[in-house]
Amino acid sequence: MFKTTYYSLLAILFFNFSLAQENEFKPRPAEFEFQEIRNDSIFSLKSIDFNNKLVYESKNPYPIIFIHGLNSSSETWNATAAYFDSQYGYTFGGRFDFCLNADGNNGTANLNMYPTAGADIAAFETSMTNGDYYTINFNVNTDGSIGNTALSNQSAIYKQGIAVKKAVERVMQLTGKNKVILVGHSMGGLASRQYLQNISYWQPDNAHHVAKLLTLGTPHGGSNASDTGLGWFAGIDTKSEAIRDLKISYYYSGDAGRFLSGGIEVNNSSNMNEHLFGADFYNYDVNCSGNIGDNIVGLNQKPIDNFIDFSSVIGRITGGTTDGVVAEPQSIMDTYYTSLTYPTKFFYFNSTFDFIENHTELPGYYYEIIQGLDEPNFKELAYNVNTNKVYNGFTTIQSNPTNADQDFYKFTISGGTMTANVDITSIVTSTMSASVLDASGTLIDTAVSNTGNTLSFVRTLTPGDYFLKIVSNTPTNTNYQTPYNFVINTALENAKNEINTVSFYPNPVKDILYIDNISASKATIYSLLGQQLEVKNIENASSNIDMSKYAKGIYLITLESENQTQTIKVIKE
Repeated sequence: MFKTTYYSLLAILFFNFSLAQENEFKPRPAEFEFQEIRNDSIFSLKSIDFNNKLVYESKNPYPIIFIHGLNSSSETWNATAAYFDSQYGYTFGGRFDFCLNADGNNGTANLNMYPTAGADIAAFETSMTNGDYYTINFNVNTDGSIGNTALSNQSAIYKQGIAVKKAVERVMQLTGKNKVILVGHSMGGLASRQYLQNISYWQPDNAHHVAKLLTLGTPHGGSNASDTGLGWFAGIDTKSEAIRDLKISYYYSGDAGRFLSGGIEVNNSSNMNEHLFGADFYNYDVNCSGNIGDNIVGLNQKPIDNFIDFSSVIGRITGGTTDGVVAEPQSIMDTYYTSLTYPTKFFYFNSTFDFIENHTELPGYYYEIIQGLDEPNFKELAYNVNTNKVYNGFTTIQSNPTNADQDFYKFTISGGTMTANVDITSIVTSTMSASVLDASGTLIDTAVSNTGNTLSFVRTLTPGDYFLKIVSNTPTNTNYQTPYNFVINTALENAKNEINTVSFYPNPVKDILYIDNISASKATIYSLLGQQLEVKNIENASSNIDMSKYAKGIYLITLESENQTQTIKVIKE
């Protein structure tokens, strides 16, 4: 029994999910995953630590995907990642390596993926596991080595959005979660928005599956700073696709940047004219369609889902309202979306010593990042959580020191009237209260306050959707160091919980999944994205399901009896 369980857990950790069945990884030497050669020196890259991960289980509602900015790499997140690992015991799930100029041709652009001939986008296989956070890396050469000779990390934002799509898809497969949190520094925030604001980029169920977008120093309205002396000093190619896309306006023609503000892809003295001498950009194919002359709908002209929890970290250098690269109001998305149902929450890093820029430092300021990652403060944006599972939550200062920190979580009661026991531990803020609201937001019973570092109460709940509201009334700037833990344990009021004795094997499964000790009458198979695939009636205490017809991935099987349900997670090899 131990041997079977051990190898099942190993399979969960090392199982390689494809980015999508129609896409393939581009081959490369294995050592390219773990090192970068820079100026004849070899640097080790952050990689998965497989030690003691057999018992890993995330306590966060959703995994995080970090996306770097212009002419940067996934290594920009190392300081924050190190803090997450040491302070919270987070698990790094892996790095997604994409070359976005895989054909090596700066003069043309497309949105095709390897192995399509001439494809601009190539994904390279890296070690992956179920984790708390992941990174996307565009600092990749055409052969899969780590570096910027291909200008991949200075490529078109249209391509970056495709890479974000593929990463979201795979992270959901790896973690079994149905949503993710995106964190983008600088241009990485625009890559996230490119994914979110283009329905054609979304997942097969026509949903984006993003719960929160946190941007750091993102030029939502553009920035003309990177093609100045500061940009040249940093090694930025001023003719790159990224510089073209980031423009507020073009230097000599003065017209608005096409990617953000829209317009015709054309280069002349009055349009997209950036340089006095020589070619302005390597190409003008903003939407990477393979054609020049398309009428671009700017990113800031496209609708955006109002039911995403938006937050933003903004840098301010000494005595100014700019981080030295991105100025306000260009750093504020709400400047361009003035009627957001739930406006962006802002967190500022104010330098007391920087006079040139602190823009490149923002990914390392984990205090402000954790403020931005704090759970939604509106029930309509609440994170979905399961009952009978322990989660982490954070207490941080929101907006200003006098405001309470409200965190909302959504959960569902099904299968009959339940006794719900809410337990919160590891409370470090002086005063916390918690309550349960019904689907309309009406308070059930009363709010309960903490006693010391714990808080507990019981509610009787009928089937339906509910919200757990947790309020830290007096947050301090050190509370973020210790997450609170909460669990909603449920039990049927007047029924014996027989369905939970079910056993199923093997898992992972190749062909036949066997299920024993069943008190359920029906089994429904769903894909990870919620698509119903099969309904099977169960007549005996033991049954089986033929999984051979399904593609590799994670599937959810819901077992239903007369008065309760249970969902099991199955990995198909």
